Amino acid sequence: MKNADVLLILKAELKADIEQLEELYQKYDLIHHKLAQIRPDEFDYIALAYTMANLYSMIETYFMRIAKAFENNLEPTYWHRQLLERMCLEIEGLRPAFMTRQDYVLFDELRAFRHVFRHLYQNMLDIDKLRQLDQKVPETIKRFRELHPLYLNKLEAIIDQMEK
Repeated sequence: MKNADVLLILKAELKADIEQLEELYQKYDLIHHKLAQIRPDEFDYIALAYTMANLYSMIETYFMRIAKAFENNLEPTYWHRQLLERMCLEIEGLRPAFMTRQDYVLFDELRAFRHVFRHLYQNMLDIDKLRQLDQKVPETIKRFRELHPLYLNKLEAIIDQMEK
């Protein structure tokens, strides 16, 4: 398989991922609609937290596809953070950056939350912190939606260069 083929496959996978992200975001909107109509209890907030964690998991899958297509080596211990950090790096001659350092901050908050939520065994969900992060989710997803076509354009430029 040619390198251009790998990038064409990557491009198709990223397009499929953004569609899945949109479906998850619709669920996020539905949960918000429900929360606005009721007096939420702990389980309602857990559903919101679960959906937020899934949104980040989808974003992380997207980033993992990029890393695997280009460099394919992450440290096993802290790979979640390292993966996100790598998406800010323009690796000359290898791959373009997906985002800026300013974008990193948005995505890192969601990553850190997902980590805490996944390991919430004996502790209670901090509803106030959840609400604070929840206010940032629309901005984070909006930014991801903006970055997605820009990254596809960068991939297309690389593919065009390879095919010349």
